[in-house]
Amino acid sequence: MKLLKNKISLFIFLSLFFISCATTSKSTSSGVYVGEETGDIGIVSSWKNPDFKGGKTTKITAEGFASSDGRGEADAIERAIESAKRNAVEQAVGSIVQGTTLVENNRLISSKIYDNTTGYISSYKVLNISKSGSVWYSKIEATVGVDMIQDNLQAMGILMDRKNMPLIVMLVMDENGELSESFNVQLEKNMSEKGFKFVSAGSLSSAMRKENISYEDTRGSRSSDSVKKIASATGAQIAILGKAEAAFFTTIKGTAMKSYRSDVAITAVNVADYSTIARSTHQAGGVGGSDKDAHSIALVKSADSISDDFINQIVSKWQSEVQNGTEYTIYVNGLDFSDSIDFEEALKKNIGSLKSVYNRGVSGTLSTYVVKYVGSSRDLAVDINAKAKNMGYQIIVSKFDDKTITLKASKR
Repeated sequence: MKLLKNKISLFIFLSLFFISCATTSKSTSSGVYVGEETGDIGIVSSWKNPDFKGGKTTKITAEGFASSDGRGEADAIERAIESAKRNAVEQAVGSIVQGTTLVENNRLISSKIYDNTTGYISSYKVLNISKSGSVWYSKIEATVGVDMIQDNLQAMGILMDRKNMPLIVMLVMDENGELSESFNVQLEKNMSEKGFKFVSAGSLSSAMRKENISYEDTRGSRSSDSVKKIASATGAQIAILGKAEAAFFTTIKGTAMKSYRSDVAITAVNVADYSTIARSTHQAGGVGGSDKDAHSIALVKSADSISDDFINQIVSKWQSEVQNGTEYTIYVNGLDFSDSIDFEEALKKNIGSLKSVYNRGVSGTLSTYVVKYVGSSRDLAVDINAKAKNMGYQIIVSKFDDKTITLKASKR
């Protein structure tokens, strides 16, 4: 008899639960559905977003919860799943930007990303639904669009902010040794739409006149000195170099239309140490009513084709640095050999965001360290200066750029 009562009670509970589920409207974003054709009522175990725009994704396990209220049990379950989806997207954002950046930009990120979590989720499946007291708990495995999130963080300038909003100078040359105008303008336009900032044409011309540099000086084996002078005069930290040429290919038979073929090879470098950030090549055909039009169209097509890959390379590099640290060189004057070893240990113990420290040697009283640090060179310089007392040194930072810090240190 007791077993029968338990079965009846369970049947009544499930019936009430299913009835409450049926009050929920059918929605592809919901964890609860009503099968209008089959009459089935239950939890979605695997859902795919028909509006997902594609790109790189990552799988994230996340949990959520919601309290039962007058809106019914099914609504609480749905809100618990929505909570888990939001938490999955928040985890994905946290893997791209960290700490203070998230806090400082929380309101902007919430309005642009967190408030539209479903748009960033390619698919999800419910791993568990449970209830404790009046609270429903959910656990899901969501496939989250990392590229989509990254694109929006770029558009909001957040990733750029983590890299101290680097300024880019375009120095891609054409077949005549001049700026490849059609290519440069189109690539700059495409990258600007993603949040990148560029030196203006006027500032570049002024800097080149001031430094007495020709565009030809930015090509070849000795180009780095000229590029660094231009960067210093314009404030640029990154230079995009290379060629974007176009040559006559053929005349379209039976017409006056001309066909040109572009040949593009470009590289983005960090000016401070001339390290490569991104590299791309491309060829494209362009057809126009005149040589000038066909020439321009071929180059614009290459710029459009190359943009996404080129941008992704740069962003991937920066994202890795934001997450895993950037390599910097620290030059320290005033240390003998023994002090050099002590200073190395002091850095490791007191600078929290350092991932690694390598002592590259001592020459006289100059010690050289290569470190990996999560943050900008400015952040690192400020960090060292603030922790000088704890480190047991008097420190004067005399210079820093995107890749190096120079300071003087003496024991207290």
